[in-house]
Amino acid sequence: MSMRYRVIVDEREKSSGVPDLLRNLGLLVDYRMLEIGDYVISGYAIERKEKNDFLRSLYSGRIFDQAYYLHEAYENPLLIVEGDITPLLDRKIKSRAYWGALTTLTFEYGLNVFFTPDEEHTANLIYTLIKRRSTLRSRRPLVRKKPRIEDLEKTQLFLVSSLPGVGPKLAERILRHFRTVRKVFAASISEISVIKGVGRIRAERIVRFLDASYGPSEKHPQQLQLDPKNLKA
Repeated sequence: MSMRYRVIVDEREKSSGVPDLLRNLGLLVDYRMLEIGDYVISGYAIERKEKNDFLRSLYSGRIFDQAYYLHEAYENPLLIVEGDITPLLDRKIKSRAYWGALTTLTFEYGLNVFFTPDEEHTANLIYTLIKRRSTLRSRRPLVRKKPRIEDLEKTQLFLVSSLPGVGPKLAERILRHFRTVRKVFAASISEISVIKGVGRIRAERIVRFLDASYGPSEKHPQQLQLDPKNLKA
């Protein structure tokens, strides 16, 4: 009996055509209502956006919130932008703003961005990721893998990069400015917002997070835990 691999698909993706293409490639498609992402396979969470939806999310800033939650919940978050976006550059969005957004998504939010021309290529990319993962050592994806604490500098960077919307690069910039973790956590919104790459909105989010009362009953989006042995049938 041939080995088949499973992909978890958000219910709202049914109309896209990608799930049917994945079935044609021999994958088992399991529909769920996902809080984060559109496709989940072992080790990866994928957000798929058609080119116009991607541009709208850039204008609204929604893509950065989605990138933040993907990065917080999954070890390997991916964004697939589907369709030729080249004709829209400079006509609907300035190219420098576009490339600035992509570099922010990649380096500040840790989001891996792929571009595909159509649904068929999107399905082939997801299939390739699954096959690649199957050759690696099977393990469950983690919400956040806590690194071994080898030295003080890495510990400081880990703590600051755990703040909302802060990746490793930005964490280093913040620490260079404030010098100590205590000063970072005690800083005001105005003190944080002046740092390059932070801005007022992200500074408010950071301070709101640091000042929030602990409420264990509050429900937060969590990643879908997949047991590797259930990915095959």
